[in-house]
Amino acid sequence: MIKKNYKSVAGLTLIEILIGIVITTIMMGAMYTSYAVVNQSYSQVSAKAKISKGSRDLITMLMRDVRMAGFKYYAGTHEIEKYKQDTAVGACAAEGGVTLPKLSNLLFENGYDDPSLSHNPLVIRNSTQGFNTVGSATVGQGEVCCDSIQIVFEDFNQNNLLQPYRKFRITYYAKPNEERSYAAYKRVESYIKPREGCTFAAVPQEGQSFLQAARGVWSATQSADCPECTPEVLIRNNIEDMEFIPFDENGVIIKNDSNQYPAPEIEGIRDRMLDIRGVDIRITFRSKNPFFTRERRAPREVIGFTPNRSSLNEDQYLRDSVIVTVHTRNIGGEDF
Repeated sequence: MIKKNYKSVAGLTLIEILIGIVITTIMMGAMYTSYAVVNQSYSQVSAKAKISKGSRDLITMLMRDVRMAGFKYYAGTHEIEKYKQDTAVGACAAEGGVTLPKLSNLLFENGYDDPSLSHNPLVIRNSTQGFNTVGSATVGQGEVCCDSIQIVFEDFNQNNLLQPYRKFRITYYAKPNEERSYAAYKRVESYIKPREGCTFAAVPQEGQSFLQAARGVWSATQSADCPECTPEVLIRNNIEDMEFIPFDENGVIIKNDSNQYPAPEIEGIRDRMLDIRGVDIRITFRSKNPFFTRERRAPREVIGFTPNRSSLNEDQYLRDSVIVTVHTRNIGGEDF
């Protein structure tokens, strides 16, 4: 009878297998925890980068347009000579071209009687949601967002014999969105004032309009003469607040006792619209998705934001404020 030597057979005991399972579980848990931490850090960095990029884009756009406020175009020698030699002016062909003045002399509307016609270089209306040229606030109880800013400047289209000089009016404003925050919009309008007959063939007299026509209108309709015009364009979502503050040459905020800024419809301070020399811009952006977890030892308190939109005890969003000062370059000269 052959006896087997079981002592020489190699193997694992149940205890060794259990120890291996425990060690493997611990290692997998550590790896998952490390992955979760890295993934959360990446998500936070990515969210911050998106907020930063969106804020830079909007601020850059605002700074460029505010600096254009009040700009008036002066035709140079080349444009004046071109219009003199151009006889393709329809019924005015016999006159041998057009005498183009250096300055547009487009009719200036102060907007006192009708704010929607305002040509003022820069108008800020505080606590106004939506595009509203008369500036009546539409905010709800407890809400502070948002201000709107209206910018007017002049341009020139050398290929348009009927209206070479033109004006643009750009309005930035905000409206509530479906994500319990606000969205920033931009509206671009052009001043439409067609020529009547051949009346601008001669240089206009003092006080006359260059186009010698009836009162013009602002239009946001796209056309060959105004491809930039648009009634409303969404430029940035998830805005928490948008604030514009005008100040004069001494750095003093221009406002009345009711904290209203100069606007055509506000008597007593509207004559100070042309005293604006700069604008402080403060925009607060918010992350689209929740950023912080609810597992906090103490509630996250947010001061200065709309309490009716987010509970102070459950706020989870990341916010980033951008503050810049923009000086107006074209307001305060001889023409304004």
